[in-house]
Amino acid sequence: MIDPDDGNRRRVGLCFDCRSAQKLTSAKGSSFYRCVRARSDPAFRDYPPLPVRACSGFEVVEAPDEPREE
Repeated sequence: MIDPDDGNRRRVGLCFDCRSAQKLTSAKGSSFYRCVRARSDPAFRDYPPLPVRACSGFEVVEAPDEPREE
């Protein structure tokens, strides 16, 4: 089966499936991924360069219906 999100997942990297990622969309339709961990930990960047391939704060979202901070 082909995953319809696979292209975005490759473009974004770990942030695509991370509990701490907040997807923001501009009025012009551009998407940005913000790391909410950056609010309390200066080791994390607010808007990391994508794709993120390694991150010490990565936590996978457990369930697809789990609410994300947006």
